[in-house]
Amino acid sequence: MRAILLGMGLLLVAKPALGRQLEGEAREAIDRVFAEYDRSDGPGCAVGVVRDGALVFARGYGVGHLDQGSLLTPSSVFYLASVSKQFAAASVLIAEQEGYLALDDDIRRWIPEIPDYGTPITVRHLLHHTSGVRDYLTLMDLAGTPLENVLSDPAMLGLIARQKELNFEPGSEHLYSNSGYVLLAEIVKRATGRSLHEYADKKIFRPLGMRSTHFHDDRRHVVPGRVFSYDAGPDGAWRTNYLMNFDKVGDGGLYSTVEDLARWDRAFYEDLLGVPGFAAKMYTRGVLTSGDTIDYARGLSHSVIRGLPAVTHSGSLMAFRTSIGRFPEQRATIITLCNDGSASSVRLSMAVAGIVLADDFTEEAPTPPAANGDDEPEEPPYPVSESALRGLTGTYRSGELESTWVVRAEEGRLLLDHPAEGTITLRATGDRTFAGPYGIRLDFMAESGRADAFVLQAGRVRNLRFERVR
Repeated sequence: MRAILLGMGLLLVAKPALGRQLEGEAREAIDRVFAEYDRSDGPGCAVGVVRDGALVFARGYGVGHLDQGSLLTPSSVFYLASVSKQFAAASVLIAEQEGYLALDDDIRRWIPEIPDYGTPITVRHLLHHTSGVRDYLTLMDLAGTPLENVLSDPAMLGLIARQKELNFEPGSEHLYSNSGYVLLAEIVKRATGRSLHEYADKKIFRPLGMRSTHFHDDRRHVVPGRVFSYDAGPDGAWRTNYLMNFDKVGDGGLYSTVEDLARWDRAFYEDLLGVPGFAAKMYTRGVLTSGDTIDYARGLSHSVIRGLPAVTHSGSLMAFRTSIGRFPEQRATIITLCNDGSASSVRLSMAVAGIVLADDFTEEAPTPPAANGDDEPEEPPYPVSESALRGLTGTYRSGELESTWVVRAEEGRLLLDHPAEGTITLRATGDRTFAGPYGIRLDFMAESGRADAFVLQAGRVRNLRFERVR
């Protein structure tokens, strides 16, 4: 009998706290927000509304796994993408509380493979994206390494450690970098002796009753209730967009449900994880060496939405689109998890917030910009002679990427054979400066008309040098 009662008790713990449910009118309004996803032949979204620590609305719209025809529910297990970062940050704060590490530790104390760049990179820098470490996902794209490949942790760490430069001096700027959070996962592992999967499970998920949540660091891990994600193909038919082999954690890699994320919300209002002032620590913003305070905290970002302070984070990988938006003063949180690549989880969450917090907002919702039927006029091309273009053509290699790029001239245009994106056309912006799609820019180093190298700028990767090899 005792065993039966204990089992019943565990089941009770596993249920999310339920509060007074939203009134019918509000529920109907939320249904209208998600009406286009309320279908049995395509992907959609699961949504949850938490008030005062209780789940007051939860529903799924659409299909979670088209092969099986399983409908989405509040217990469907989604890949959260960058929403995962707040859980990695929480694990770091717990490890700090337990004395395993300090936020001002030089990360080379834990990961000596990282080069000495002359100025220490600290754990705190990684948390706030102020480290200057180049983004490994961007590096993978530049190297032509598909996310579909099996990427081991040593290979991922080796890619980051091969970088000879940082994007900027640690602490001087804020630039989002997924590398920071995979490095945090490695630091947790080395400092505590447990993987992030194991440590977060013991310190966060089990204490909160989040039984359908885990950091997915083993691609072979069986995940009951797992959702796949989908994009619409050119013919309108759904196409699976799901990376079975991708198992990096910290920056992403968390699987969870609307119901479990409602349990997570309670940790921001109650002392449930053994870290005094947990919410305040999670909400602490980064400060630059200039003294300026940034909006990014620890896996969370501050903003003001229609007059109300909010703390949010969204995620996007494969065709998953996820968002958690919390309004701390109203003790209200909106959770939106989608497996349709065309969905905007942030926009949907804000539409739900407009319903739930209609009496709290002090500003009107912003008006979407009017559609402009006229295309923006193109800048006139910068004139570069055929002979100058020929001097830039050649084969270039980056040892940091371990990748080779080919630059060609054809019919007065400079073309780049990009290892991931195929052949792209570069647009001259100066005598030796060319811009391309995906935010890339090539600055060629040339003497006597022949380029010996170029330096690449690519968003979250700056100043990456390629040397001519042919």
